[in-house]
Amino acid sequence: MYDEDLTNLEDWLRRLKVEFDIFFNGHRKKPPDDLKMKLERLLKKLGEAGDMSFQERFRYNTIVARYYIYKDLWRRTLLGREDGRTGGSRPHEQQGEVTVASATPPVREYRVSISDPETEQERVKELYQTLLTLKQGNPAEAPSLPYDRFARYISRQTQELRARYECSRVTFTVVVEDAAVRFRARPDGSRSQKSG
Repeated sequence: MYDEDLTNLEDWLRRLKVEFDIFFNGHRKKPPDDLKMKLERLLKKLGEAGDMSFQERFRYNTIVARYYIYKDLWRRTLLGREDGRTGGSRPHEQQGEVTVASATPPVREYRVSISDPETEQERVKELYQTLLTLKQGNPAEAPSLPYDRFARYISRQTQELRARYECSRVTFTVVVEDAAVRFRARPDGSRSQKSG
């Protein structure tokens, strides 16, 4: 259903990486912000699609993880240029480039709602894979958790939050904020929406 959009996303990300390489090698005066905005619009559109299959959602999350790893690298390279750590003869232009690059907030999140981890193992696996994929781009993050321990943790969190907030489901969120991966659990459809 979303195969064509996901293929476009992969193609645009490849092109964007090439365009940034050309820019950083001094063969372009400005970063490829048009293509970057086009890609981010499609990322947002697909991120809000609630009817993706598990395979499509996993493919999407893998692309998102790659994009945010690249984006952080590009941001750091631009900041390095501004600080004079790499080549470049027009610091005032680079100042503008840094502003453009960081104009969109560097936050991306992936959510999955789980009622019973035992019968929704595909969702738990998808959540686990997304977490691992995002952490791969963050060497400073804690070592990855074995799947069986992760599954037990999800099961325990789901039971605790469902009991405490009298809700039917728990939403687990993986958030990338400023190149750090954060993991959250929250009651879904409960009367009280306090964070868990």
